[in-house]
Amino acid sequence: MTDPTEKIIDKLNGQKGELLATQALLLGVLRSLPLEVRAEAIREFDIEIATARSTLAYLPVPDEVINGLENYVKALNHIRVSPNQE
Repeated sequence: MTDPTEKIIDKLNGQKGELLATQALLLGVLRSLPLEVRAEAIREFDIEIATARSTLAYLPVPDEVINGLENYVKALNHIRVSPNQE
């Protein structure tokens, strides 16, 4: 690999932890919401996910991008069916 390519890869790998932390925060906030508010947030999320899936279907993106999106959807679906952690 070239030196600039290695720098880019290192930067992206370094941000993976930050992305995971942001996802954990968002899922935690969503889980803490009252059921009615959570349901509305999930409905909006479903709309955005449908749009993202439609867009990605017509773009030349790596499988990792689509897999990452689907993993996040799975995490949200777990919150959808599980009760608040009270």
